Amino acid sequence: MFPIFKLRPLAAALISVMALQGCATHDKSGRKLTMGESFKETFNSDDPCSSSKRNIGIAVGAITGAVIGGVVSGDKNKTLGILVGALAGSGLGALIGHEIDNRQCEISKVQQKYGVDIEMTKLSAEVPVGTDQAAKTNEQASLSKSTQNIGLSVSVVDKEGKPQFSSNSADIQPDSRAMFAEIAQKYVTPRDDKNKKLAEAIKTRRVLLIGHTDDSGSSQLNADLSERRAKSVAKLFKEAGVPEGQIYYQGAGETLPMADNTTPEGRAKNRRVEIVDLNDETSFKAYLANRRPNTAYYRPAEKIQSNRTNTPSKSVEEKTNVVVASGANKKSNSTQSVTVPSTKVASQAKITNQKSKAAGMMLDFGGKPFSSSEAKLNAGDLIAPKKTSFSLISEANASDMTRIETCNIDRPRNAGLVKSLKDGSEYKTTEYLPGLYGRTWYDMVGGNLVVLNKVAVLRDGATPANKPELKIYSNYKSGGKEPRPDVSLTPDVNTYQTTNGIVYRVFANGKQGVQCLDVLMPLENQQSAKEGKLVYGDGAEFVSDFKPKMKN
Repeated sequence: MFPIFKLRPLAAALISVMALQGCATHDKSGRKLTMGESFKETFNSDDPCSSSKRNIGIAVGAITGAVIGGVVSGDKNKTLGILVGALAGSGLGALIGHEIDNRQCEISKVQQKYGVDIEMTKLSAEVPVGTDQAAKTNEQASLSKSTQNIGLSVSVVDKEGKPQFSSNSADIQPDSRAMFAEIAQKYVTPRDDKNKKLAEAIKTRRVLLIGHTDDSGSSQLNADLSERRAKSVAKLFKEAGVPEGQIYYQGAGETLPMADNTTPEGRAKNRRVEIVDLNDETSFKAYLANRRPNTAYYRPAEKIQSNRTNTPSKSVEEKTNVVVASGANKKSNSTQSVTVPSTKVASQAKITNQKSKAAGMMLDFGGKPFSSSEAKLNAGDLIAPKKTSFSLISEANASDMTRIETCNIDRPRNAGLVKSLKDGSEYKTTEYLPGLYGRTWYDMVGGNLVVLNKVAVLRDGATPANKPELKIYSNYKSGGKEPRPDVSLTPDVNTYQTTNGIVYRVFANGKQGVQCLDVLMPLENQQSAKEGKLVYGDGAEFVSDFKPKMKN
């Protein structure tokens, strides 16, 4: 008999697994494999229908079981305990891993049958494993967490000349309908007695159908169309036998691209239906909370161009101190000495602002001539969320905000909420980021009171919970009867989580000359924003600092 009890415990556990599974020794042509090739075929084969991924699940389960078995058994019979744990762990790992791997294999066969572009990605998480006893020491505590598969993401991408849906419609093309119906069958719970344990585990599964578009056309129309398409595919899953209560759908529109929208090929890849399944409710919530857009694939909007005939001269960079009326740049009611553009440029701006305001077109916020450096926030990098004891392994790395660094080169990007197929209700968390749970924020800018009501950002994906209210009162003086606002909007909002906070971006679309606002909100529960910018003018020519405070 092989002297396995003399080996190091974890090595013994791994060899036990390989002995149980059998190591591949020949390829499909019958050629004998080298030791390295044999190990690769057993644990890292490129074939989605090979057993290598299942063997990895078995090995991970075995090693986890071995650690637990060794701790539980005590020092006296530690090796025996490790082997017992290995056998128990490998069975559990095989059950969980094999179902996902088998589905991946079956979907790859559908892909070959219909000649479609399908991309599959396993979803993994750091999850606690073992027992309380296994976490008594720091070393053992570090072993009590494991990376495990919790689901699968399947993206069915549009192919050139062979779209999945009729143009501007949620009607599925006949071939695509047949293909989606076959894919849906792979998510149906097995009913035979042999798979009772697996069937019981799958009862907690959640299946999310997500519609995606490229960034052409109206973002809101894209979101609405992608939702209807996702719902059409979700209905096929119900018809196939997936329980209706486990099915959800969402129209993500253009918000979660997987390729560059600046090329036709990239836009085609972004037109897709994504099928995401998660093992249970906890995994489902973790997935939604950890999703972040890859803004490197965002296509920036063109900067708003001026319609004015008199543009600022080169002397805009020259500054001079002049005395201006109260409220031009300061909050106090006294006359102040402030820095403004040179006299010639300032007078041009003043004349234009007076004419525009008289026509009801533009408010004056006493700002500086627009430049990217002046309008850019100190936001840092866009980031993936911080890992916790149960969080998805990061799908998005830190990236800069080059394509969307100022609000006037960005545009609203709308997405629908996750909804249940059973009753159409929104799957909406009630957890908000600190200070961003429907509160009012305000600041005085150039003598004008700027108010943002109902500012709310969900923890799930750091996404807006709703559209806020934007109200601006020109030449505001406190006390007395509250005046009627000069600007009253329910604007679109984009939010971005960065290394320095949350960028809360408001699109005013030129109302009274106000183009957009950026606010860098703190992630800590503080009463004041870190900084902000208000971009305004006939052609977005000026920018003012805007640092709102939370109303108590």
